[in-house]
Amino acid sequence: QQDEDEPLSAAEPVPAVMLPEPGLPKAGSSPGSDSEDVAKRKNHNYLERKRRNDLRSRFLALRDQVPGLASCPKTPKVVILSKSSEYLQSLISAERRMAAEKRQLRLRQTQLLKRIAHLKGH
Repeated sequence: QQDEDEPLSAAEPVPAVMLPEPGLPKAGSSPGSDSEDVAKRKNHNYLERKRRNDLRSRFLALRDQVPGLASCPKTPKVVILSKSSEYLQSLISAERRMAAEKRQLRLRQTQLLKRIAHLKGH
């Protein structure tokens, strides 16, 4: 049996129906449901492992997008989230600052065009 923290290989097929594993009786259950319980548990373990691997890969992708974290392979998840939030806030601030600068430049352009038109008129 594969350890739950091992990553899934790309070649590993997605089981539609898990085959029962004989020899693992469950106390207090009917004989026919043992194989169903094992199959359900195996399927649940597979899905949970897949969910954790997906979450892990998304954290790694997020880490790689934040400046200063891509070179840190052992970055804790809480650091990835906090630095990502800080980076996002800095991007929002920069966007607002640039939008204000753009408005100022457009206003200056309009003033200069009016001045050029006025000077051409004389």
